[in-house]
This record gives sequence, structure tokens and C-alpha cells, in this order.
Amino acid sequence: MKSIPDFLRDFECSRRQDGRSGARRFAMRSNVAAICAIAICALFAGATASAAAATDSTAPVVKTRTGEVRGLVKGNVREFLGVPYAAPPVGAMRWRAPLALPSWRGVRDATKFGSSCAQMDFRGARVKGSEDCLYLNIYTPNPPGAGLPVMVWIHGGTFLVGSGSSYDGSKLAERGKLVFVAINYRLGPFGFLASPALDSGDAKHTFGNYGLLDQQAALQWVKENIAAFGGNPKNVTVAGESAGAISAGLHLVSPASAGLFERAILESGPFLHIRTATDAQQRASELESALGCAGVGQAAKCLRAKSTEEILRAIPASPIGQPVWWPIVDGRLIPSQPADALAAGRFNRVAVINGSNRDEGSLFLAFGHQQSAAEFETRAKARFGANAARVLAAYPETGYVSPTQAAAAGFGDQYFSCQILRAGDLLAAKVPVYQYEFNDPHAPNHFIRNPPFPMRAFHSSEIQYVFGAAADNAGLTDAQRKLSEAMMAYWVGFITSGDPGGAPAWTKLTPSDPKILLLAPGAISYEKDFSELHHCALWDSIPR
Repeated sequence: MKSIPDFLRDFECSRRQDGRSGARRFAMRSNVAAICAIAICALFAGATASAAAATDSTAPVVKTRTGEVRGLVKGNVREFLGVPYAAPPVGAMRWRAPLALPSWRGVRDATKFGSSCAQMDFRGARVKGSEDCLYLNIYTPNPPGAGLPVMVWIHGGTFLVGSGSSYDGSKLAERGKLVFVAINYRLGPFGFLASPALDSGDAKHTFGNYGLLDQQAALQWVKENIAAFGGNPKNVTVAGESAGAISAGLHLVSPASAGLFERAILESGPFLHIRTATDAQQRASELESALGCAGVGQAAKCLRAKSTEEILRAIPASPIGQPVWWPIVDGRLIPSQPADALAAGRFNRVAVINGSNRDEGSLFLAFGHQQSAAEFETRAKARFGANAARVLAAYPETGYVSPTQAAAAGFGDQYFSCQILRAGDLLAAKVPVYQYEFNDPHAPNHFIRNPPFPMRAFHSSEIQYVFGAAADNAGLTDAQRKLSEAMMAYWVGFITSGDPGGAPAWTKLTPSDPKILLLAPGAISYEKDFSELHHCALWDSIPR
């Protein structure tokens, strides 16, 4: 088993090659999987309104602090797409904190998605998107309400790929009577390059976490503008899945995020341990060398002079060669490791939904090479050394369809299930926490055809239930559709009031009574054997 950053790097390259079918049923606007959104090309209009502004007099027009935007109506939902929330981080603003958005004259068109942030396409063959990408998309009920709860969604994609345009919030907006906002943020080296050369020229001393700064700017924009769209700026929930959930967790421990949201939802986001500045600077040095900027007197100027494509191609986008760009402990935005901050009570005190899926690891290891029994044992010994025998005993390959499935179970338990439970325990000491485990063993799989072993409740499979796509999928069973309706109700209840309610009522996690809500078709109930099932005592005893 690999460390999570290295393994996710390997997985992402494979996933981008196979994650394209059936995505519309996955609550998405494009025909690719959630973490691999196709870019919708739209350039920032600068100081004037877009020339393509809609002319339909019935189209809704909303006045933001920087200008008016015209959206569109689709039945019971209003959409405002490609709304900019900060100035484009291009040219001299590359690798700097986002600046305030300039005002524009006239009415800006908000009927098409803005560009996704710069990334490689799913085959690693070309650059997708643009560095001019700080846009968000808003979905509201139609007719509009006032003072509605707000959900701000941060997309996943291992901080390398993805886009807010991949998530259709219309069902949540309509059924939940809420305002749904999906945001973009800088990805890959543009979002998470931690180079001292860049820091030395920045008065704010930003250091590597540019993507997180973008997210904070988007949350600030929501606070200042969402009332005009019918939302309540004092009732904002930040939410996300995978990298998006890790981001939401980091906002819990970032002093700079205080006051930007009232609640948080973390779906499959193991955020307790992130990269150190030392590790990140080593990766920055590798990129600077590849670009010919290492040792240059004006390294920052050299880096900013390179094209988008040069930067993305500087280090080969292959399973072996591509580093993962990740948020870091920078001492400022993220003052310390999140686990330490939670243990010390140094975090933003808001109610939290926190959870994981029963089979988090299956999606990752279903791609690529399938291990033999001998390889499984060899890799376990190399990875865990003196603890390998204990790991192999906990995951005997004879107890699974294949050795790779056994490795997937161990990987999911170590890096997702047990870390996420640990985060829930730490948070629950200070704030209300509603912990869940999603377990539909027959969740629709739109990622890989004919997987080598049953993927069951794999990483990200709950999204289609939360966004309502499963509730409307006639191909699913009654129990699956009812599960989706129940999950939507829980999420909406929490976003609205901080208490998910529901039937059965979802009670808070407490150290003395570690109830975890099991979200399964026909069997929503509480489970008390989570730690045993996922071998958390084992993983808690093995040093990271």
C-alpha cells in the first residue's frame, strides 16, 4: 500500500482515462466523472459586460456589488453561471492571493459556465481550462425566496483536476429551498506551488496555499452578495467531497476562515495530516529545475514568464513522474497540522457532518495492475516493515475476491475510514458532529466497466445520492431511491438549521456513545462496530 498522495497520483492518471461514461446521471453537467470536468470556455469580461448577454426580458437580473448579472430560468430553478468572484490570477497575479473583482458596466451574461481552472485533460494530452478561472455557479429556487440557507460546494479531484461546473445543484435548490453555489479554485502547481521565491515578493506572505485562498475569497464573495440571490449570508454551509472535503476541513482549522461559514459538511475528506512546507519546497525545487528557473536571480519572474502549458508539462503527467500538489502547513493560513489544532481546540467552532463510504479504497485499486498474492505480501512488507504481519493478518487475501481487493480494503481503512472517524472524535469534543457511513453495496458505478472485483460503496459513490440523481434514477431499486431522498433530507435539514433531523433522527456523535449513522438501502440505522470493521485500532497504532 502506498502513501495517500503517491497513490492518488497513480489513481488519478488512470481515472482520467476511464471516468467518462454515465456522468449525467451522476448529478453532473458534463460527460465526464466528477473529478474530471470538461472546461467550458468563457473569458473574463474585464471592466465591461459580456457581449453575449441574454436579451430575454424575462431572464432574472441580479445586482452584485460589482455589477449586474443576467441568469436563466429552467423550470423551478434559476441559474447564474460563470459569475466571477475575484480578479483573474494571471500575469503578475499568478501565485498571489486573489484580488478584489473590478466592477463592470451594463449587465453581464451569466448563462454559461466560466472556464475550469488550468489542468491536463483526462489523457494527459493537452491543457484544459485556463488560469482565468475564478468563477462560481449559483442555483436558486424559482420563484426566488429570501433569507434561504446557502450551501457552498468545493469540488474534489485530488487538487489536480475538476470544476464547479461538474455539479448540478438544481435538485438541491428546488427540493431543499436553498441556494446552492459551486466554486472553482486554482489547481495543481497554480494552486499549491510552495516556493520561497514566490513568498519573498509577497507582502501577505502567502505560501503555496493559493487554492485555499481562492476558496476563502469565494466564501467572502458569498457573504457579501448572496442576499441578492435570495440567500442568507448568516446561514452558509461549506461542503465538499474528497479534496473538497479536505478543503472544508482545512477551513475549520484556518483562522482566516473564521466567520465565513456557519456549518461544514465533509464527505470522505481525511484532512488530519497534510504536507509540510519542507516537503512542498522540495517539489517546488523540482518544478523550478524542470522549467530552467532554479538558481535564477529573479526566480519568481522566471516562473511567471512561463506559459500555462509549459508549467503543466514541466514534470511529465505520468503515473510515475507527476507529483501531487497539495495544501501545506504554512504557519499562516494553516498554522499547524490539523490533527494538532483539533486536539488543542484551535479551530472554528461550527456544527459538522462528517463521514466516509464503506469501501473507500475499491475505486482506487480497481484501476491498473492487479496484484498477485506474492506482490500483495511483498508490498505490505516494504510499506509496513515490522507491522506487515499484523496488516496481512487483518486483511488475509483469501478473505477477498483477489489480493488487490484486500489491498483496497486496507488502503481505504487506513487513509479514509479511520482518519475520518478520528477527526469526528476530535471535533465532537467541542462541537456538534453528525457522523455517517454510506453503504450501498450496489451503488451505480460510472467510473469503470467490468471492475476486477466488486467496488460496492466506493469513494465518491454517495454524491449521486446527496445531489438527488439516484432519487430520480428509474433503474435503481425503491430502497436505493428512498435512501437518496433520505440523504437529501438529512443534508438539507442540517444546512437549514444545523440539525439534520430525519427518520430515524440523526443524533450527535459523542466519545461515550460513538454512534455512526449507517446510510444503506432499506436499513438506515446506527452501527457500533465501525472501528472493528475497519481495523482502526491497528491503523491507529502504526506510525504515519
